[in-house]
Amino acid sequence: MPIDVHILQGGVGQVWVCHGVLLGNDFIANTERMLSSGGYEGIRWLLVDVTDSTVAVLPEDIRTIKAQGDRFAALVPELVNAVVVPHDYAFAMTRMEGVLTGRPGWSVRAFRGRAEAEAWLREEVRRKFGIEVPGDLTVP
Repeated sequence: MPIDVHILQGGVGQVWVCHGVLLGNDFIANTERMLSSGGYEGIRWLLVDVTDSTVAVLPEDIRTIKAQGDRFAALVPELVNAVVVPHDYAFAMTRMEGVLTGRPGWSVRAFRGRAEAEAWLREEVRRKFGIEVPGDLTVP
């Protein structure tokens, strides 16, 4: 699977590093695995980095991704999610998904670069939860 999931801070945070060709079904399968395994318990923040990916999420995949996100939001009503998407198409799809969802307890933003995403993530997690995100979010 082209998504490597790294769990940090005892499950409070997760970093998803994507690589290769990333299809909508890859996002859907990864989220379904997390939902069915209870991998969402205790999570407060999520950093998704698709810098090293070619994203091929189709507009029709957004409906399924949105439905999963609704299920996820029912289980995790508050979340800070930073998404690193330097490529135009992936950036537009991420923004579209954010507009369609508008989950009240979630803070979600798309960024073109990792440093900007991490800075916002740290500040937003501190503001929202009073938690300090680790200084180094690079994962093997």
